[in-house]
Amino acid sequence: MTRRILGPPVALLCVALLSSCSLLPSHGVGFRDPSEQQAADEMKLIAAAAQNHDAAALKKLFSPRARQKATDLESGLKYFLSAYPAGHVAWETSGNGLEGTNEFFWQATDVFGNYEASVGAEKFDLYFAYVPVNDFHSDDIGLYALGIVPASDSGYTASGDRKPFNLWASQFGIGHDNDAIGDPGVYVPKD
Repeated sequence: MTRRILGPPVALLCVALLSSCSLLPSHGVGFRDPSEQQAADEMKLIAAAAQNHDAAALKKLFSPRARQKATDLESGLKYFLSAYPAGHVAWETSGNGLEGTNEFFWQATDVFGNYEASVGAEKFDLYFAYVPVNDFHSDDIGLYALGIVPASDSGYTASGDRKPFNLWASQFGIGHDNDAIGDPGVYVPKD
């Protein structure tokens, strides 16, 4: 008798729980990609700091883990600011992306910002990796990588190989342990 009384409420509870799972973000159908707005918001912060040549403000954008693990972040920021064009900079997206994981109610997301920046006739490619949420490793939250090069130094070679800037940018993402992967910091070309 008890089994018959508890059966329908338990079945209703299971149906309610299963249907609520459909409200969770996933990488399948219905996943709303917030990367465009997140990348645009981060780009505004980067541009404001860069136009004021404020290395301290740029450094604060980096995640605690990136600040700790980056190789010579101070020199990288100086290079970025010296390479960043002086004057009024216009930028437009050249394709942002998102990578992430979801495990029940926990998420880890990496947003990739790809921008074409210009000052007058000068054109630059700007890239950043930004972790807006990481419920597994909160010290990953923030900017993880940042780089700028003249547009001619980006893309692919005539033989189809990635140029060094694009090769550097391809290393970032979310790893199997839900942590940010790649060498954090600022892109500085090798001589």
